[in-house]
Amino acid sequence: MAFFHRVNAMSRQAELMNWLDIGRVSNADGGKDILLARNERGARIDWRTGEVWLMNPKVEEPFADFLAVERWLTLRDMPTVDKPAPAAPAEPEPAPEPGPARDTLPAFQQKVDDCLAKAEGGQELLETKQAFEAGSEPYLEASTELSKTALELDISPAMVATFHISAFAALAETAGADKLERVAASLHAAARQIRASVTA
Repeated sequence: MAFFHRVNAMSRQAELMNWLDIGRVSNADGGKDILLARNERGARIDWRTGEVWLMNPKVEEPFADFLAVERWLTLRDMPTVDKPAPAAPAEPEPAPEPGPARDTLPAFQQKVDDCLAKAEGGQELLETKQAFEAGSEPYLEASTELSKTALELDISPAMVATFHISAFAALAETAGADKLERVAASLHAAARQIRASVTA
């Protein structure tokens, strides 16, 4: 019973730190691990122990909780403090650009594919997504809607790739001829979830 309490505690802690619950994935020992994402980061809570595994970036050792994850990410991303600040440039810097141009939908979808390719088992994931989009109109429509929503609300391509991975994980546990429709429904739900989290 304590394990379940710990998993629940980890879920609450993740929620407070703005990690988004994006689904479940089967554990090798049975049971369902919890998948979470935040920006381009991905994490998994082990259903038995409540340990947190960082999946993107992939770390070989588990973390005790999300506080440990945050510390690790902060230290990893922090510039080294003992470096002296660079001297001011002699020439004035050119005026900044008006701002980064927003990706077009095809460019954004290409970035999603690139993120999938970099994930664990990436080539297989990418081929699965492309085969689904070619062979199933509902999946193509759901995938396009998810990318459009993410582009509109400034959600990273890596986050969209994580939603696809979560949908594929659910596919393995779905029986029957309507598998692709169910996976498409999972992507539609992800688009709604993104909208709800941004407008909340």
